[in-house]
Amino acid sequence: MSFQEEVAKLAQEGSIGVVWLIGDDEKIYYTYGEWGVDPLIPFRALKNQTRDVDFGGMRFAVITVAPDRLISTSTTGHGHVMVAKCPKWAGAVVTWTPKEILNTVAFANAARLAGKVR
Repeated sequence: MSFQEEVAKLAQEGSIGVVWLIGDDEKIYYTYGEWGVDPLIPFRALKNQTRDVDFGGMRFAVITVAPDRLISTSTTGHGHVMVAKCPKWAGAVVTWTPKEILNTVAFANAARLAGKVR
């Protein structure tokens, strides 16, 4: 299954709401869905390995930041923002997932998408 087909499947299931594919050059190469947060904010937080992130007025707690991932959850019920580094491409997948989805599942989905990017 291709990256786009996997995005469509996860979106249809309700497991993912928004997806961005961002290159290390900070260019957005792919977008699925819409959400009012600039996806470069969490992408840069991963790049800079920082937990100090302002998601543009929405409160998110960064739970994990590591070289290959950023896991964050809204403290006010706005879901999760995940960043998963692509293992075979110079960039990352940034996702927003509804609050009903566990953050562990949300990251697993983001990582699976990142693995499909070539």
